[in-house]
Amino acid sequence: MPSSTSASEKLNATRAIALLLVLLLFYCGALEVTARTKFTSISRVQRRIETDKRVALGLQPAAADGAKTVLLVGNSLLVHGVDPGKLHEEMAPRYSSAVLAIENTQYLDWYFGLRRLFADGSRPSVIVLTLTTRQLLSRGIDGEYFAYQMMQERDILRVKGEAHLDTTMASNLFFANRSAWLGNRSMIRNWLLGEVMPSVDHLTAYLPEKPAPLPSQDVILQQSLARLQDAQDLCAQNGARFIFVLPPVRGANDVEDPLRAAAGDRNIVVLVPFHAGEMPAEYFSDGFHLNPRGAAIFTEKLAQDLQHRLNQN
Repeated sequence: MPSSTSASEKLNATRAIALLLVLLLFYCGALEVTARTKFTSISRVQRRIETDKRVALGLQPAAADGAKTVLLVGNSLLVHGVDPGKLHEEMAPRYSSAVLAIENTQYLDWYFGLRRLFADGSRPSVIVLTLTTRQLLSRGIDGEYFAYQMMQERDILRVKGEAHLDTTMASNLFFANRSAWLGNRSMIRNWLLGEVMPSVDHLTAYLPEKPAPLPSQDVILQQSLARLQDAQDLCAQNGARFIFVLPPVRGANDVEDPLRAAAGDRNIVVLVPFHAGEMPAEYFSDGFHLNPRGAAIFTEKLAQDLQHRLNQN
């Protein structure tokens, strides 16, 4: 009799575990389907990114009217600093510009992001990468969101090495590369936070992170030139010219002119539409991002500098 009772209990436990696994799979599947089908429609930021990415993937060296295509890529500095419509108007009719900006991205995000864009068929005539000096030097990546939105699966070992990731973090990127839920959950969390606390952006402006000091100028130049050369080589392999733009920032930056000169010696174009500290404080919204007035001025100057440089060749 006890053996019969024990067998029955084991059977019930097995059924309970099986039911739990089924429910867990259903729950994970529901999250995945929701992330793939609903998130873009409810998130303004994600909708912008997806729309701009489709445009970028459709670019060929020349537009239908014969204008050379120019794709600008970058992070929130590009989102707040450049008016895409105004830039397109300023550069027409000879050039047709498009903007793909993804918040929280830095150099490695975009190096591997460009590899994926090219692999997926994007063929602009010119790539313009916009980052600060610190972002150019950074080994950081935008985690799982980068893995899903910007990384090719075949690049995971290169990303692991370049970003100095441990095995656990690399495995997270591997799974996030395949899953919309894992890949987008940080963005979903930010969206939920914005819905619950609409003024959270104003709060974060009062809690700035203290950045680590930059290395010496010699180290900055050495590392920056190596990365710019890698980006230029990648673009050249895919038939695109490469231009790097330093956006306006507050405070001093003594490396701008040396970097531009050293890059020029290697035939790498570095544009500095406004030197650090040149843009007045009233044109910044939070001390880092430009406000609409600043964006209008920067967009006009950037368009002029880009056309001047592109027209030289």
